Amino acid sequence: MTVRYYPLSLFLMCLFLSLFIILPVSGSDPTIVSMVYIGDKGDYSYLSQAFSGLEKAREDFDLTVREIPWNSSAPEDPVIDRAGNRSSMVLIMGDIMNGYEQEISQKYPDVPVVMIDGPEISGSSVKSVSFSMYGASYLAGVLAANQTTTGNVGVIAGVNAPVIKSFTDGFQDGVRAEDPDVNVSISYIADDYSGFSMPEKAGEITYEMYRNNTDVIYAVSGGSGLGIINTAQNLSGCFIITTDADQSGLAPETVIASAVKSLDTVVYNEIEECVSGKFSPGSEALSLVDEGTSLVPNIRFENVSSLIDIRINEAIEKEKSYED
Repeated sequence: MTVRYYPLSLFLMCLFLSLFIILPVSGSDPTIVSMVYIGDKGDYSYLSQAFSGLEKAREDFDLTVREIPWNSSAPEDPVIDRAGNRSSMVLIMGDIMNGYEQEISQKYPDVPVVMIDGPEISGSSVKSVSFSMYGASYLAGVLAANQTTTGNVGVIAGVNAPVIKSFTDGFQDGVRAEDPDVNVSISYIADDYSGFSMPEKAGEITYEMYRNNTDVIYAVSGGSGLGIINTAQNLSGCFIITTDADQSGLAPETVIASAVKSLDTVVYNEIEECVSGKFSPGSEALSLVDEGTSLVPNIRFENVSSLIDIRINEAIEKEKSYED
């Protein structure tokens, strides 16, 4: 057998090359994702869901995230920050900023922009993802009418706006389907989007509804929903159905169910498509039929889960008719 000896220099060169291949190159540009939003990201509702998906994407894809609270009077550039770093995509949370996606697209036509809860849009670098909440709200109405002992249920919404219409329409139709004799009252917290960040006023409206014999309330109010929940906890026999995220953990004896948007999944998936080079512009609408929305029961309340299971196909068909 012949033993071959190789120069030490050749061995060292091979070792160096192997390390170069295995180790990441320092100084490479990070992937930056910007999220523009309005409100408190710790609202236990709409933004909490969205930021949950953002945080998971940050960890899974090793992202750098820019969190940009919206300032309409002096908006911060969502693509290039003050240090000159450039974002790879922009997420816009909420239809209140409708039109802003086009401004960004015109200025930065090569940067994907995704608007969540926006209307249908067009453009080679923009996408909207919206949620029809009719079906989940229909189920919430069925549940409210089933659970009320006073014959009076209510809706407290942040503002009277197009994005809220599928909530109120679905809820009222669900109530009528379950019991046409149940009364539905609707109150709006404010005349503008500040109504989603006014928990004290929302609590006052809750108390007034309760005084008027309303015992089940549908909270469609973002961060203001905390005021509704906190107030209802101190009112005997008052129950809440929340929205956007499962909030039963905040008040296990008061929140009977939550009409949820899959915001965390949507945010995560949109980021994944972008970082993998699969971004697709256009408009996408999610609903009960594709599990983009759902009514999540609080298992502490007996028969709620079975009622939802029994009526979900009915709600899906009603939602299809509503969208047509």
